[in-house]
Amino acid sequence: MESTIALKLPGFWELHAAVWFAQSESQFALRHIKADETHFHHVVSALNAATASRVLSLLRSPPADDKYGALQRLLLGTGLMEDIMFEGNQSLPPNVFLLAPIFHEPASIRPWAFGVLFVIYLVTITLNLILILIILCGKKLHKPVYIFLAQLLTMDIVGCTTIMPRLMYSISESIMITKPACFIQLFFVSFTGTMQSYILSFMAIDRYLAVCHPLRYNVLLTNSRAHKVILLPVCWSSLLAGIFLVLLIGRTFCKYPEIHKVGCINMAVAKLSCEDFTINSLYGIACTSLTTVSLIVVVVFTYTRILYVCLHSGPSSKGNRKALHTCVTHCLVLSLFIFSIVFALISLRMSSTNYFPQYLQHVSDSLFYLVQPLANPIIYGLRTAEIRRSLTRFTNVRIFQNKIISWHRYPDPQSSVLKQLNCVSDE
Repeated sequence: MESTIALKLPGFWELHAAVWFAQSESQFALRHIKADETHFHHVVSALNAATASRVLSLLRSPPADDKYGALQRLLLGTGLMEDIMFEGNQSLPPNVFLLAPIFHEPASIRPWAFGVLFVIYLVTITLNLILILIILCGKKLHKPVYIFLAQLLTMDIVGCTTIMPRLMYSISESIMITKPACFIQLFFVSFTGTMQSYILSFMAIDRYLAVCHPLRYNVLLTNSRAHKVILLPVCWSSLLAGIFLVLLIGRTFCKYPEIHKVGCINMAVAKLSCEDFTINSLYGIACTSLTTVSLIVVVVFTYTRILYVCLHSGPSSKGNRKALHTCVTHCLVLSLFIFSIVFALISLRMSSTNYFPQYLQHVSDSLFYLVQPLANPIIYGLRTAEIRRSLTRFTNVRIFQNKIISWHRYPDPQSSVLKQLNCVSDE
């Protein structure tokens, strides 16, 4: 019986699918395996996790007849794989990577996924720009803490714009990305992540100086110094991100060029190279440890001192309540950032195992690239009283100005009649 015949097909050859199927059918013929369902299950057992995820809809609901033929056609290019294969050629063009095929199955969900992501991206950019505009226009917000906040929101816009448009294009058009575009995306992902870490550290130091050294605060940290101090992390973050590129540009990529992430990041790209990528891994761990650990050390020290001062000087005082309220707001943003970083690292390191499914990798990506840029302006906008008051004043001024303009353009007719009556009575 066919069920007793021992057969183990080699792992599916993604770059040479037609050759693999020809060899597999020879194995079936040698062992006199003719049943369609047996062919189907042998092929499924030879698929790796990435390929199986692309044909998951067929694996879950195979047709009643010709299961093997349907799976073969899908893998050879008549289904989802036609996005990345080309007519008459089973190889990809040179200098091209493939991003994770998120929201590709079933095809009917793609327009909805694109629409949802577009709305989220539009809302994220709008909220961040509104808060930056309020900080720029409100003179009472021209303080170091809000200068740092504006810089953080700017990094949110840069980071979100680095990933989201490319992700929407992958859903609607093609998951292929050229090597130069991938490297540019990799640079800005590394740059914005490092910058956000240092800006959050500066914000913690600012709160420490404001609470623990209130009399010297205006001398130690002025608006001018807040603008100048950001230049150092800009240069440092650019250098660290540039080294990532230097370690990748000279490499030869001979493995199947699929990146199991929604964007290009260091280790996901380095794993595709022919050479040993230990140096890339060690450098990535060193950079992430340096920025994350330094952020945690600064936060633990500053907030420990802030709590100590507040508790020993009377927690019921109005100034201390305000300081604690500001610190809680900052801690919410910090917690979201650190959790996103840790989750993304776990996802990246375990992506090659079967214990971390593809959908969890997409969740970790969305936390860092989508949820955090959207949450930051909402958290600061709702919890910061000065920002809310400035927004109210700004809105009221605009409404008042519009009313004045409309009154000048379209004067009240009743007022004109009264003026004419007054003139007649005077005569």
